[in-house]
Amino acid sequence: MPSLFDNLNPEQKKAVEHTLGPLLVFAGAGSGKTRVITYRIANLIAKHNVDPTDILAVTFTKKASEEMQQRIEAVFNELKLQFSTRPLIGTFHSICALILRSEGRLTGLDPNFSIYDTDDSVSLVKELMLAADIDIKQFQPKMIYSLIGSAKNDMISPKDYSLYNTGYVEDIVARIYPEYQSQLGELNAVDFSDLLYKVVKIFDESNTALSKYQDRFKHILVDEYQDTNKVQYNLIKMLAQKHQNICVVGDDDQSIYKWRGADIRNIISFEKDFDDVTTVKLEQNYRSVKNVISAATAVIKRNNERVDKILWTSREQGEPVLIYQARDEKDEAQYVVDEMLSLRNDGWSLSDFAVLYRTNYQSRVIEEALLKRGIPYKLVGGFRFYDRKEVKDLLSYLRILNNLRDDVSLYRIINVPNRKMGPKSVAELVKLSKECGCTVAEVLVISHILLDESLSIEDFVFDSEKVTKVEHNLEKINRFRALVELFGSLYVQSQALNVLELIDVLLQKIKYIEFIDDGSDAAEMKKENVQELRNVAASYAEKDSEKSLNNFLQDIALIESEQERNKKDINEGAVTLMTLHSSKGLEFPGVFMIGMEEGIMPHSRSFTEPAELEEERRLCYVGITRAKERIWLTFTESRSSIGGYSDQIPSRFLGEIPQEICDYYSWNI
Repeated sequence: MPSLFDNLNPEQKKAVEHTLGPLLVFAGAGSGKTRVITYRIANLIAKHNVDPTDILAVTFTKKASEEMQQRIEAVFNELKLQFSTRPLIGTFHSICALILRSEGRLTGLDPNFSIYDTDDSVSLVKELMLAADIDIKQFQPKMIYSLIGSAKNDMISPKDYSLYNTGYVEDIVARIYPEYQSQLGELNAVDFSDLLYKVVKIFDESNTALSKYQDRFKHILVDEYQDTNKVQYNLIKMLAQKHQNICVVGDDDQSIYKWRGADIRNIISFEKDFDDVTTVKLEQNYRSVKNVISAATAVIKRNNERVDKILWTSREQGEPVLIYQARDEKDEAQYVVDEMLSLRNDGWSLSDFAVLYRTNYQSRVIEEALLKRGIPYKLVGGFRFYDRKEVKDLLSYLRILNNLRDDVSLYRIINVPNRKMGPKSVAELVKLSKECGCTVAEVLVISHILLDESLSIEDFVFDSEKVTKVEHNLEKINRFRALVELFGSLYVQSQALNVLELIDVLLQKIKYIEFIDDGSDAAEMKKENVQELRNVAASYAEKDSEKSLNNFLQDIALIESEQERNKKDINEGAVTLMTLHSSKGLEFPGVFMIGMEEGIMPHSRSFTEPAELEEERRLCYVGITRAKERIWLTFTESRSSIGGYSDQIPSRFLGEIPQEICDYYSWNI
């Protein structure tokens, strides 16, 4: 089939033509790995007469599996191939769900079992914790569920959990995990982690079941193999053991999901797991200019735990890597926007640009800079800063304290954190407020002032008729004493505190950090967003002579209004904002990587762990290799923090890039 190979380089062709036995394909960034996988499948079917139903292709996301199916159809159409059947292409979870529907009885499941989503699973864990008299405020159900999922991904059974994990939290997991699995069994249900965990258990305990699927899937292909965890690794190894026709494609240099259980050793040790492995390295990059490739290579080669590869490109040298030292994060954002606008005058489109950052909170300053200049943007894999739940929660509290008539904001957070205020209780409170001719917030605040002997209602501006009606209903209102004390005391304190001080009092009173901290990486991002809101408040307190809550909320409302207008402009082309993790698999003509500072990129959590630092370096490599034409790396001299600014140290990764391919600029030159 000459037409099939016309578009392949020698190494790609070698991977596509390989037919029998284990094949390991190291696919560097931008090296055309999806083309290799799809052409390989087409080659097996068209040239070697492999039955399409004998082929299994595994991806990590539904989007990736759909794209692979579309590409295979396109290749079939291009070659005018006609087949009535197709290979099975799907995610690990979808394929295991299919197997479990057929073989679930071997593990006590009826074929019509339910698959619980995260919310269902967390609710079940919560029920079991309450039944066991475990404090769900101290040990959040979501955190316990997450640790149970991690145990399943590591193939650790409920019975063995305590043998591998010790600690106070782990003791709670050891108590709940067996009960959770037992309850799922009674409900004829599984969670997402069970889909793989139970299939591997079935294969481990039933040679008949294993042999059935080994013979069904005689040719197996796995994409993004560097991202596999232990249970996925075991599944693939078991399925491929009989026929050994296993092709794994991946790049150890792009392994950035250790925090999700991915084990880079799975791809590095593949040659030890199977006999007579053929290894192919796809090192030609079709995406980026030479300077981008040189910068990325200089960074990644410092890692010790990697397979040696030399990424290269036949493209032109390209513009130098541009490294900019900003005065602070506002100057950094302004520089990014100025560069974009300058290049737009040279014919670039706004959609050509991406701004990449290590953590979500960094988007806030960039968002505001773009909005001020009327530049549309879109956030990938996340919410705009002021749309993030934790930010909206705290702003809702502040809006209530600023405007006691804002019951919409009150209803949003009346159960945040959970106060067990059901619909009946809320309805009763609303009814009481109407009887008093007040809003709910007014009832709570006036009641607090009347009940607190150290306060005088005359010191506050309230309608006397409302005060009288509340006074007559104090006995009924007293049922909601906790709410009265909370909102009343916050309101009283809000009269004397600046915005930052008020936020800190609020966080302490409602124990919000404890509420959002379930021990997950997502919780860390939420805490960083709360800290960034504190930074906004601190900055505002410095520049606003009145230091008023009303002015602060007004400014934020104007920003939110700009964001709404920005959403309408996105169709005309927009800048893309995203975390480095979200950028994997994407490409842009121009890429700005901001916050290239020690403690941010690399993250401070990596300073004491060599393996974590190597993962940060891989993350930097992924970011740089998103750029097709130009890359900007920016860092700040100082960054705002509570009470002033903290000096920043440039990222070590910047010093690893050859000076001869860089241009350096600074705010003070």
